[in-house]
Amino acid sequence: MEYLQPGHYLHLIRQFVDKGDVVEVEKDVPDVREDYLLEYLSDIMHNPLIQAKVLSSRLVGQIFYETVGRFVLECLHAENFANQRVSGERGQMEKTREWSIQKKRDSWQSLVDGIGDKHEEDGFDIDFLKKRFHHDGWKDPENWEMLRHEWKHAIDSQVLRQTTEHIEKKKSLVAKSLQQKLDHAQKLRNEGVSEEQALQAWTMMEGQWTETEFEKKLNIVRIQNQYPEIGDVVRLMGRMTDTDGKDRVAIQTGKSQQLSHSSGSDIEGISIGRDFNALMPMEWAQYTDADMEKLFLHKYMTSKLQVFHYKSEMVKPARHLRSERASRRGPMIVCVDSSASMSGVPQKIEASLLAKLEQTAETLDRDCFMIDFSVDIHPIELRSRRQMKSMERMGMRVKDQENFSKGLFPFIGGGTDAQKMLNLTFALLDNNNDRYMNADVLWITDFLIPRTDKELMQRFKEYQKTGTKFYGFKIGDGHSDWEQYFDKIYEIRYVPPRRY
Repeated sequence: MEYLQPGHYLHLIRQFVDKGDVVEVEKDVPDVREDYLLEYLSDIMHNPLIQAKVLSSRLVGQIFYETVGRFVLECLHAENFANQRVSGERGQMEKTREWSIQKKRDSWQSLVDGIGDKHEEDGFDIDFLKKRFHHDGWKDPENWEMLRHEWKHAIDSQVLRQTTEHIEKKKSLVAKSLQQKLDHAQKLRNEGVSEEQALQAWTMMEGQWTETEFEKKLNIVRIQNQYPEIGDVVRLMGRMTDTDGKDRVAIQTGKSQQLSHSSGSDIEGISIGRDFNALMPMEWAQYTDADMEKLFLHKYMTSKLQVFHYKSEMVKPARHLRSERASRRGPMIVCVDSSASMSGVPQKIEASLLAKLEQTAETLDRDCFMIDFSVDIHPIELRSRRQMKSMERMGMRVKDQENFSKGLFPFIGGGTDAQKMLNLTFALLDNNNDRYMNADVLWITDFLIPRTDKELMQRFKEYQKTGTKFYGFKIGDGHSDWEQYFDKIYEIRYVPPRRY
């Protein structure tokens, strides 16, 4: 049986993170080849400490997904490398089918001895095969098929042995790395860093994780605290709750946990267990207190947490969102100015705003198309980029032909030309077969952009009549004469850093 593809293992990890589905492995089943990766995933997912942390935090869930996913991919790469090393031997095995009678007679003994020496640890029974080949047994085609079968089994066993040795050597390192990241996540929680911002910083990371690099990204995300307009424009771009709306929108009230049951009167009493969705407030207080965390985890492992007991038992993960009526405002098209005038502080403000937009698009399951514009344009689908970066953090290298691949922006000297950007924006809005019809459009720029031809400028009003909204996020001082073409433009001013 061949091992499953990387995507299948990653899907199992994602199901655990999103829904709490634990991998179950049937051991000692006849004729079924052992899958060391499924066993590893099953073991780690059955760990109650891991369950408690992963299922109570989106940030921890993403850390777990990428850390364990990276380890799985490393193991598959190691297996692939081991298979490549024995590819020549597999070819040699197949060539025995073409041997002449004379070659079989002259070479069978040295062949069996060579295989036996090479695969002594892999279950190759050299004595048994020698007995079969003695006394003209080498003439029997059935014996040669048996030899090839045992040889193949020995090669497969070698690959399995080498890969299993790899996983055993690396498991402790992975556990240490995962614990280090989880400890840092706990530290952030104790310091009052919101999970939303911590998650944004995590998704901005590239390559190997370090606390120093994470803090740099978190500082960029924290720009949102300095400029509340970032949150305002993102909320405006998202779907809004509306009692008369025809669509549904996921809403989360309060803080990071929310009980989701049929009604307040559904509470029947207090019980003992470890249901995160029904924890009493005093238990949550222990969980968020670093000094009490070990006590909380002990009570979790022993199922002795105090929980509400419900008649309906409509259990849902703590971070699932409830649904309310809403007006769907369509997908988003974000135009990001990467001209020379936006370098420095504006670059970081753009990155912070873009991180929040990406997370909003993912949370609300909205399509988001970004157009990087200066003297030229570079289009990219944001959710695809987010997934690509996650794959790269796990070691699955994707050929990078996209701008913005490193999270910040490659700035180009010269001015800004709006014509190409507008042509692409309007093409997306006009395409009846594309998912970007009726999109909300956001410009992130200093608005020091020359007007383009009158025909393009007139089309702003035509799209607004059909419900398209145009928003602007103006960074920096300076007069702009674009206001008449936008539904709303947010303006923020920043203080340039002093240089002595």
